[in-house]
Amino acid sequence: MMFFPESRKEKNTKSFHPSLLLKSRKGDKVISVYWFFILFLVAAAIVYMVFLFYGKPYDVREVEANLLANKISDCLAYGGMINEQVLTEEYRMNFEENCGLDFRTEDSYGWNNDQIYFIVSIYDFKSEELKYSFSSQRFNWIDSCGSKKDNNPFCVRKELYVLDGNGNNYLIDIFTAVRKTEKNVN
Repeated sequence: MMFFPESRKEKNTKSFHPSLLLKSRKGDKVISVYWFFILFLVAAAIVYMVFLFYGKPYDVREVEANLLANKISDCLAYGGMINEQVLTEEYRMNFEENCGLDFRTEDSYGWNNDQIYFIVSIYDFKSEELKYSFSSQRFNWIDSCGSKKDNNPFCVRKELYVLDGNGNNYLIDIFTAVRKTEKNVN
């Protein structure tokens, strides 16, 4: 048998009063209708936002084309100085491998790795004479750029002004194109 002090027994009996059970609850029914209405509105808003967010795919071709142009420019020049290896034929022939570029695309749409394209042109800055030009060995998307059709690629052009070790000025023109319209455009 457990022993409880008298003061504790008195406290427990005073905290529970039978009149608390008999209070009127007429206002609770009105509040519950509004409560369910608000819950319905919040749920509908959440469903609507999810539908907007996931309703159609993001078109990230512009970001991909800009990232590719930036990656290529990092391989060609650093700090305003041209990478001297770019001026050699061997480096340009294996540019994708030397730069760490991988253009293999996922095979879910039956693509033949022809969704990404670039061309680099190196000009003498003073004479504007084309010194070197090389590109990816894929389909040329230049003619399709600028057209507003759904299956055309997104294209980016970037120009760099650089120097070599001898003080010669060069203009590097980088053109990138990313198609991937089946994945990015409805």
